[in-house]
Amino acid sequence: MPQLTCINPNEQAIDVSFEPGETILQATYRAGVDGILAECGGGCSCATCHVILNGNWDGTLEEPSVQEADMLSFAVDPTPYSRLACQVRLTDQHEGLTLAVAKRQY
Repeated sequence: MPQLTCINPNEQAIDVSFEPGETILQATYRAGVDGILAECGGGCSCATCHVILNGNWDGTLEEPSVQEADMLSFAVDPTPYSRLACQVRLTDQHEGLTLAVAKRQY
């Protein structure tokens, strides 16, 4: 099973296994990663699953949709590498992806 590395708000690295086809939100929720609130349940209608991808992965994921980009404008301190965990669908190619949970979700 492929894995990604998630840095939680306490700066602890957590290895997270994922099934290809699931979202970062689904994988991190199953792994018990702290700090991702996902108040809307993964419906892209809030910004409380804000994560920051490692810049090395720039260009390897689909660009944010218009709806996700709009929601990211509500995130606390977004960066050029900010994404909503509910909107990033993982594939085998994302083995080794590193991301950080935003320190504040709102």
